[in-house]
Amino acid sequence: MSFRSGDVMADDQPILSEQPSVSLERDRRAYLRIPSDLSATCHDAPRVREPAWSGRVHDISQGGIGLVLQHRFGPGTDLLVDLRETAGAMLRTVRVRVVHATPILDDGSPCWLLGCVFDHPLDEAEFASLR
Repeated sequence: MSFRSGDVMADDQPILSEQPSVSLERDRRAYLRIPSDLSATCHDAPRVREPAWSGRVHDISQGGIGLVLQHRFGPGTDLLVDLRETAGAMLRTVRVRVVHATPILDDGSPCWLLGCVFDHPLDEAEFASLR
């Protein structure tokens, strides 16, 4: 008898297959994402006078950005994001819309990975300035 991922033994503990799962879903992203070490400060766009939330950029592309924050902004939220070098120098402010918010652990701390799209895709020069 062999078990597959998701099969359950009598004690209700799942038995995982030694074979990796294969996703049949294709990646439909229009732009290549690259990892990033930029710092980010996020403001809810309509409420810029409210507190800002610090975080970091997980990855970036010409079409969007992945942000790691301890605060959850829901899908559909418009944000203004100040992007800074790790040393603190301001690079630029971008306007994004949150597409998804996924709970994650970041260095053992509960956080949110926000997938965001830019209002307008970055051109090559703008993208190069943020790498």
